Parts: sequence; structure tokens; C-alpha cells
Amino acid sequence: MPTKEEEEKGVVSGEFPLTPIRTQRVEIRNTPPKLLDLLTPWECEKVMTASDVSHYGAVVLGREHIQRHWGLDWTALNRGTQVAVTIRDVETRTDHNLLLRKTLEDVFLLHNNWLKDFVFRRNLKEGDTIGMYWNRTSSSICFSVLKRATGMRME
Repeated sequence: MPTKEEEEKGVVSGEFPLTPIRTQRVEIRNTPPKLLDLLTPWECEKVMTASDVSHYGAVVLGREHIQRHWGLDWTALNRGTQVAVTIRDVETRTDHNLLLRKTLEDVFLLHNNWLKDFVFRRNLKEGDTIGMYWNRTSSSICFSVLKRATGMRME
């Protein structure tokens, strides 16, 4: 930034502004980001649909499920490129490598071994509720079965 004296000299000599003006686009949110509750950290919850647990082989996640502050490659996702993500199952303490892709309909598909690693291994059914949150330490998505369709709570 020029000093007041430099600015005045620039106006008198006709060389104002002294430096090019740069603009920067800033996103302003009306609501602050949700604070992470350590007892219930699940930033998103999803009730499994028939297509999520079927032979289709992917779980469909809406924009409300994938959070902007998650450390994902948003540039690649917005171009339609698949991004490798690690999903950490907090109950079984296992890590699974899946792919995340954004579709033209602005929804996200989590696929590539979804059936084997989650639907079959965790016996997911339509109506089960899963939870996910971003773990900054491990740069992974933490996963848990929060509630079974029968109403039985997972511990």
C-alpha cells in the first residue's frame, strides 16, 4: 500500500494509482461451520436406500453429505475426476480405499469396493443409518453404522 505522501504525489503527476488494483473473490457464509462434537462427531448422517445397498455398487451422497472443509481435491471433483479416499471404519478399525466422484447431477458417488467393504462386510440394509466425518489427522473419512433399520442402536 502506498503512503499518503506517495499517493498525493501520484495524483499530482497523473501516475495514480501507483500499484495495480487486485481483486480477490471471497466466500461469505451466513452460518458459521458446525463445531465438531467429540461425543457425536458425525457431520453427516445418511439413511441407506435400496440403491445404496444393491448391485449398483455405490452409495449416493448429496451435497449435504460431503462437506466443503473436508480435505478433498475439490478441483478434480468439480472437473468430474474420480478422487481416491480412505474410509476408516471406526468400529472395526479398518481402512478401505474407495473412489469418490461428482456426477453431472451434482451428487457424489462413493464406489469401488463399496459393496464388498461395507454392504456385505457390515451387513448394511435399506433403512440403516450411517455417519461420516472428516478426520484431519489421518486425512480420511471416518465411517460408522449409527442405527440399524430394526431400531437397534450400534455401540
